[in-house]
Amino acid sequence: MTLIPHAIPLINDPQVVHALAARWRRTRTLLLLSAGVLPVAIGIVCIVLAGMTSAGQRIMPWWSAIPAVAAAACAWALLTWLRRNGLSDPHSWLPATTLMTSAQLVLGVLPGSGIALRLSPGAAIAVKALCAAGVLGAGSASALARLAHRSLLSAPVLELGSTAFPLVLVGDGTRVMIGTDRVDWTTRHGSRVDAGVSFARVLRVTAQANAIVLHTASGSWTIPVADPATAQALLRRRITWWEERRDATAEREQRRYLDLVGLLAAVSGEATRGGISVTVDSNGLTTGIMLSPEVRQLEPEVLAAQLMACVQKARADARKQVQDLVIEHSDDHMVKASH
Repeated sequence: MTLIPHAIPLINDPQVVHALAARWRRTRTLLLLSAGVLPVAIGIVCIVLAGMTSAGQRIMPWWSAIPAVAAAACAWALLTWLRRNGLSDPHSWLPATTLMTSAQLVLGVLPGSGIALRLSPGAAIAVKALCAAGVLGAGSASALARLAHRSLLSAPVLELGSTAFPLVLVGDGTRVMIGTDRVDWTTRHGSRVDAGVSFARVLRVTAQANAIVLHTASGSWTIPVADPATAQALLRRRITWWEERRDATAEREQRRYLDLVGLLAAVSGEATRGGISVTVDSNGLTTGIMLSPEVRQLEPEVLAAQLMACVQKARADARKQVQDLVIEHSDDHMVKASH
């Protein structure tokens, strides 16, 4: 399984993928180094330090391996987070990488070096070199994570509006965050103002000399930006992308509903008892009754009782089928939504 896909993730438009391919190649390389190679290398440094504690010792103390385990766990946690949901938020790459590599230093490299120096004083130079390598690796990982973010999102191009990446536009006292379904901004002209508008409320976006204007049914919002034309184009592109996803989601839900309705309409509960066969539909309404010749010997009261028992059993069978179909469709929907 590839840790980071070769094609830019969460995009279905081939034109957008092609336009951002060069950016993504640079970003992918930097991200692999910062969140993959270097954290793993720091974990290996801690493992080597743990191994050095056995020099001159007949048996390596079990507690000397704790720093190596902690460093390896941090590297694994960072890789797991990146694979599952970290790729969709480039703004979290630097904080996450800095947090995990710092934890590797505090929990792994530094205590591992101290233990190695105490138990193997003859290898002091090697231990110090490994400690320096761990510190250098952590600092380099943070620097490369910052470069990965800048490589992807600096100098925003129009195609970034058709992605799920949060876009941040910083101007003179203004910070605008274009998300996947809303735009939020903070202005510090005089007093600080935090505001936001969901895409569902935006009717149109226009540009002025030094600002963009969001027109909604309840009024207009003026947001000062350094480059109104670029901000307007990016926001319009993101709103269009959001509308397409919303419509596609609604269409999928409608198809799922119609499929479920069709399957429910085909449900048929059946039950047989004492020569009596009964079928009912998904609503529990009786759709068929078959009586064998042997029922002629039954008393009317017995026949009626067995007939009602068959109806109840057939209805229970239909209800079970309906419940199974609904649960199956619900589980399928949750699985698809998680991907």
